[in-house]
Amino acid sequence: MQSQILPSRAALVDRIAMQFDYGQNLITLVGSSGLGKSYLAESFLTDKYPDFNKAFVKLTANTQEFDVVRQLLEHSFRSPLIDQKLSLSENFMLLHDEQACGPCLWVLDNVRHLTQELAEQLQKLAKSSRETIYILATAQQPQLIPESLDIHIEPLSMLESKRLMSMFYKDLPPDEDPIFNTFVAEARGNPSVLLSWQPQQQSLNLREQSSKVGSKSQWQWYVIALCLILTALMVALVYKQELKRYWTPTQDNEETVATAIDAQAVFEAPTQIETAPVGSILSALTEAKETTTNNNNALSEQANVAEEANVGSTSATLSPVKEPQHAEPEPLTGNPWYLSRSDDEWVIQLLAVTESEIAAGFMAEHNEVVTQQFTVLRNGRTWFVVTTDAYESLASAKQAKAVLPEALRKGQPFFKRMSKIKQEITQSLGN
Repeated sequence: MQSQILPSRAALVDRIAMQFDYGQNLITLVGSSGLGKSYLAESFLTDKYPDFNKAFVKLTANTQEFDVVRQLLEHSFRSPLIDQKLSLSENFMLLHDEQACGPCLWVLDNVRHLTQELAEQLQKLAKSSRETIYILATAQQPQLIPESLDIHIEPLSMLESKRLMSMFYKDLPPDEDPIFNTFVAEARGNPSVLLSWQPQQQSLNLREQSSKVGSKSQWQWYVIALCLILTALMVALVYKQELKRYWTPTQDNEETVATAIDAQAVFEAPTQIETAPVGSILSALTEAKETTTNNNNALSEQANVAEEANVGSTSATLSPVKEPQHAEPEPLTGNPWYLSRSDDEWVIQLLAVTESEIAAGFMAEHNEVVTQQFTVLRNGRTWFVVTTDAYESLASAKQAKAVLPEALRKGQPFFKRMSKIKQEITQSLGN
């Protein structure tokens, strides 16, 4: 067993081994991120079943399906010749017929990146292989592998959290330290958070804090004093400009005095009032009246023309307009039908062949079941895959599979998620 493992985790390792001994060949260790699922799986691989052929595969978003198959078979057989066109179970059976490999223990870390087809192949090998194969997987969500036993890993207790930290840190604060207790409580038993403890940043030094507070307050006073000085300078500058504007003598005084009229001259000047002729005033009033009348007549004519135009436009608007008739869109089939469905839906895969005639004949023969077909490109060959209609959930798909005709159930159909089909179609279009 690995050098450092807590008692509760060691008990969980023994529990997994007991489930394997009871006949459960496929187990998934489920827990949230940071609880130590990978470390526990490595401990199980190191400590248990020393006579088995062991393989540890860590999955990522960039892991290809063939890479997983190659690693599992290379750790189980000596220099195996792997056929890329065959599935994992088919390659394993062929290699086992040539050379017996003995019992195998496979550990797959982070199986959420595992494809649905490969998960079904693992389930098939664990259930019906002629050789003993124990498969241990880790995941953040349950039920990622069909018919797998999900064992949930729980967070650490307060006591085990401090014990885990004591394995990696020599000088820990005492249990009475409030900062240390708060950190352990807020970690909520997550080992990845507990091991991120940094003693230098969590220490409480009152002298350093008081010096920091004093320097900060002194710096603030400097800023306030500078602001006050700048404000006083601005006020003085504005006051100086105002004084200049009020005390500067105006240059236009002489000109103003020169153009002024003497009061005595005003009283001595005779009063002369010019009277305009009455005839000219009457003629001006008559011309203004005629201009106003002409303008009113022009405005009335423009209003009549606008009213006639509005009546014509209204009658044209009220005339019936025939609406174009739109043809109903044809229902989607093939790859567009699958791409238009929701990612959470499920289908039952019934057939996968490389001949379109065989797929068409199969769908015509079993027309009592609603079927769909999509096309993908694999290893340079075009595959025609026939599935049932879409179901909202996996439970609905299982109920539909139970009532399929016996001829279809003999072909061992399996469930497939719509998101996986979309991924295959998109990758095929990219090729």
